[in-house]
Amino acid sequence: MKPMVCGIRATTLTPFCYHSLAVQSGTATLPSFISDKAVMFSLGATLGLMNRSVALPQKDYATHLRTLPWRASVFSLEGDPRLLPPLARRLNLDGEAGFRHKLRDSVDSGNLKDFFYTQEVPHGQQFTGALFGYNPFAVHKRDYLVIRIGLHRNGLLKLEPAEVEQVCLNVWTAGILFGRELPVARYVLHSLQLSSFMPVTMALDEVMQWN
Repeated sequence: MKPMVCGIRATTLTPFCYHSLAVQSGTATLPSFISDKAVMFSLGATLGLMNRSVALPQKDYATHLRTLPWRASVFSLEGDPRLLPPLARRLNLDGEAGFRHKLRDSVDSGNLKDFFYTQEVPHGQQFTGALFGYNPFAVHKRDYLVIRIGLHRNGLLKLEPAEVEQVCLNVWTAGILFGRELPVARYVLHSLQLSSFMPVTMALDEVMQWN
């Protein structure tokens, strides 16, 4: 990675959801943060850095992230968090499962639902964060980029360069993937543990050790 910082403002162009928080009959998305991993991998997919394959590779975040020429901070919401009303989604067990009678018996017993609810982050929400080691706008000569995030990559997120003074890092990424110890200021999820907010120059010094 090059020792450089690219501040970014990310705006939701369409709603998106992740299975983040357990709620009655479904899940809700964390409305205040977008994880560093989501941004890093989604940007890689947008810029054509992902292998095309009929099957997903075995999950190995550390190895895969080391192949990307950038790292990212956690992206934090500007303004008040919002979620859309619950949206019902159906899992097509007949078309996707292949063991129709067995699964139908499980559904009828209440052990497996064929529908669930999600709550999405609405469009127009703005987040700020930073990319380290790479400026995609300068390299690709674009004023903005649009990446896909969320379940099934159904959400669209517009990235634009911005002046960003402070960011927080994902302590989980630092520790589990790159062996760096950082104090946790806020535990959000197991894989999303926030450091204190710090100047982007200080964050860059830390992230340059993530090799």
